[in-house]
Amino acid sequence: MHLLTEALRAFVMRIAWEHDRKLHSANAGLCMNFSTEVIQEVTELNLDLHAGAGVPDRRAEKLVRDAIIWSHLAGDSVQRMKATRRLGN
Repeated sequence: MHLLTEALRAFVMRIAWEHDRKLHSANAGLCMNFSTEVIQEVTELNLDLHAGAGVPDRRAEKLVRDAIIWSHLAGDSVQRMKATRRLGN
């Protein structure tokens, strides 16, 4: 869980660095796609940790549901195709 969040943080910092230097790349789109996967994975791991402790946590369940809903809203196939198209340029 920590590894995934740190990888996402490093990716975001790289994109901020590129943006500050006015560099154009497909990294922003790739980061958005990566973040949707990371968010879903981390929230599911969090839910597994709470369930493993024997304590059902409604807040952890809500985080998983929210991650799935928001990632479908923000990371749809159109956004993925845009990022893929930019790789060719």
